[in-house]
Amino acid sequence: MIYLDHAATTSVQPPVYEALNYWYGSGKCGNPSSLHSAGRQAHQAIYQARFDVSKLIGADSPEEIIFTSGGSESDNLALTGMASALNATNHNVMLVSQIEHHAILNQRNLLIRLGIAVKPLSVDTYGQVDLFELEKYLKEDNVGLVSVMWVNNETGVIQDIKSIADLCNCYGAVFHTDAVQAVGHIDVNVNAYGIDMLSISGHKFGAPIGVGALYVRGGLKKHIEPIIYGGGQEFGVRAGTENVAGIVALGTAAKFSTPNEFSRDALVLRKAFLKKLYSVCDEGIRINEHYEKSYQLSSILSITINDVESEAILHLMNSDGVCISAASACSAGSLEPSHVLRAIGRNYTQAKSTIRVSFGWSTTVEEATRAAELLGKNIIRIRKMYRP
Repeated sequence: MIYLDHAATTSVQPPVYEALNYWYGSGKCGNPSSLHSAGRQAHQAIYQARFDVSKLIGADSPEEIIFTSGGSESDNLALTGMASALNATNHNVMLVSQIEHHAILNQRNLLIRLGIAVKPLSVDTYGQVDLFELEKYLKEDNVGLVSVMWVNNETGVIQDIKSIADLCNCYGAVFHTDAVQAVGHIDVNVNAYGIDMLSISGHKFGAPIGVGALYVRGGLKKHIEPIIYGGGQEFGVRAGTENVAGIVALGTAAKFSTPNEFSRDALVLRKAFLKKLYSVCDEGIRINEHYEKSYQLSSILSITINDVESEAILHLMNSDGVCISAASACSAGSLEPSHVLRAIGRNYTQAKSTIRVSFGWSTTVEEATRAAELLGKNIIRIRKMYRP
């Protein structure tokens, strides 16, 4: 099997597996809230993981890291958790881009019930936020929070995060970014970019499914209302006995993360894949990407194929032992075309004819070229079936 759906989830890295085996395989047991030695050992392991994650993203303190179950929970904690504080200051307008993950977009109805006005931010044909529109909203409305995804999970387009954060800081709005597809893949530094809150998901960069984190800058943490109630874990912001093994695994993935190396390897894979694909079939293929390399994540390829529905391609590729996807994993099975592709100007037919290929730390050039060859042949095969 050739697995090229790493943007959906990627395999656990060897050091992470060793860390998991240590906690699960050796019979380690201890509630971090307990005072006995087993509990203290678990507590210390969590602190080390908090330190490693904070170091990866350039945070000032490990205490700025709140562990969660993953990116979706982190996104919900960031937005819904801030609703009461924004209402209290009469800055009850939130701006979110049109191409956010559903973990952001699907909070809209709840936020409205909580008294928050949620307004969409337009994007250009490459999927980048309109900075002039953003500044117009910041000037004219009582904007309390802005949320923009750092790297889009469908196209891999990278936002101008520094410019967005600078505008938010200038006008006093809290800036949150869903960095699920960014952390571990590109350099992320919350201080250098001026980010207030940032969401992380472990299974996107070598940790297991079911663990993530929310970075919250300094004193902002006291303004977040929990969305899960219970004990006083995670500084009273996120209740529930900590997933010690998962948190240790996330910290290990952060410790061994090499974003620059990953970016270089992914670019090699991208070039090899496209070279082979075009050598087999160069007709009616469009790559949905940014024209500047600095604004494009190399590991994600969004490909629109004329006259071929993505469902047919996925079926044939799966029969050939190749795992790819259409749009994002979270929208799989939806009858509606990708909201991301529609937002950047693709019509209904084009959106329904788009696939996503994504490389991971374990992908080889041989796998990429073989998958591209099979993709090209299957495109030709389907077109022959339906063309007179």
